[in-house]
Amino acid sequence: MAYKIINSENDYIQYTIMDFINGLAWEVIDCYTQEGKKRYKEISTHHAFVSKKTACSSDLFHSLSQDIHFLFRNVLDERDRRLFAGFLARSIGCGGIQKVTRLTGLDAKTVRRGIKELYERKTLPGSRIRCKGGGRGTKAESETRYEQELLGLIEDDLAGDPMKEKKWVRKTLRWMGEELEAKGIKVSLGTIWNTLKKHGISLKNNKKSKNTQDHPKRDEQFQILSKLKRLFLDSGKPVICVDCKKKELIGNFKNDGKIWRKKAIEVLDHDFPSLGIGKLVPYGIYDLQNNEGHVYCGMSSETSEFAVDCICLWWEEYGQLAYPDQGKLLILCDSGGSNGYMRRAWKRDLQTKLADRFGLEIYVCHYPPGTSKYNPIERKLFSFISKNWAGEPLTSFEKAMGFIRSTTTKTGLKVSGALVEKEYKKGIEVSEEQMNSLSIKRTNLCPQWNYCFRPR
Repeated sequence: MAYKIINSENDYIQYTIMDFINGLAWEVIDCYTQEGKKRYKEISTHHAFVSKKTACSSDLFHSLSQDIHFLFRNVLDERDRRLFAGFLARSIGCGGIQKVTRLTGLDAKTVRRGIKELYERKTLPGSRIRCKGGGRGTKAESETRYEQELLGLIEDDLAGDPMKEKKWVRKTLRWMGEELEAKGIKVSLGTIWNTLKKHGISLKNNKKSKNTQDHPKRDEQFQILSKLKRLFLDSGKPVICVDCKKKELIGNFKNDGKIWRKKAIEVLDHDFPSLGIGKLVPYGIYDLQNNEGHVYCGMSSETSEFAVDCICLWWEEYGQLAYPDQGKLLILCDSGGSNGYMRRAWKRDLQTKLADRFGLEIYVCHYPPGTSKYNPIERKLFSFISKNWAGEPLTSFEKAMGFIRSTTTKTGLKVSGALVEKEYKKGIEVSEEQMNSLSIKRTNLCPQWNYCFRPR
């Protein structure tokens, strides 16, 4: 309640913010009448009337200024300050904008914008303090080829964990910035860092930058592999990455990971193979051109014959349909395991079962020993399969295959899966005569890791 006192001394009571919140109501008290004098005596016992001169004293102004500065610096955000300044300016009336500007330190345009937003009762969605679209655009918006160039620049230096979605890069931010600047894209190191973080890529830890199996020609092989892969991809020829994923016991065994459930799944307390149904041997083939994964799961042993049979199945079912006019195939693989560069059976079967049978020129490039984490299949296929079935016991082959086939990503990865019931035996030897009959040609650089089979 506000009072308007009419008397010769011109006393009055100031309004407070609560007067406006509760609804402004006036009571006029005319002290020239007997009733007015009586009413004035009643309310004066409960209210201390302040004269106009006292209300505008420097002490009160200084106290008000301190309160506003405390709110502006410690409590209110940008939009709150703007709206509060607009409210003060409207409350003061004539000359309010200039007075609020001096009091708060805000620009006059900001105060006017606050008045306008108050007048229009403007609201913003969520917790926003600015309208959408304000400010300078991001580098990716202003330079459309920036992200594509950056990701292409580090593609061959990316490594990944096959059991997780974690990725890292072995190049420095400064090197990336210099390479981008050479391509006509000037960008800060902080922007590059944020872009890599957006794609789940971080700087590789120093402890993993050196490997106990480092080969003196390691970097040379990476350069050869990168050039050959880029040559095939640019010309539209098929490039596949192959590898065998970690073997899985099929049965009610613990599978690392967590899933949302009311009650935890109870599994066996020991992982003895004899307690399960069998063993799943997933051999993956990742098509770099089409971002497609194909996983053929054996039920016996991981042998070179099994690896080549999986590649032949992929070419029969998918490869020759996706690349009908191509007579060349590039295979990227690790240096060990069933597709190791020292495996005679691997070379023999590639010649007889793939090159001779389908009339293909088969180019093979091996990643140097100890660098399997740089094989794209690890981070682009296997990591997502592991994430998809994490926390779920693989109680049957059908359940495991269901998880493999249902694996997808935001980038459009498609995965197919099939069981290979053939039983493969270990220890099959390949004679020197069989090796001499192969139509194999090796490169001059790193010949043990780079070779080609031509159909006979």
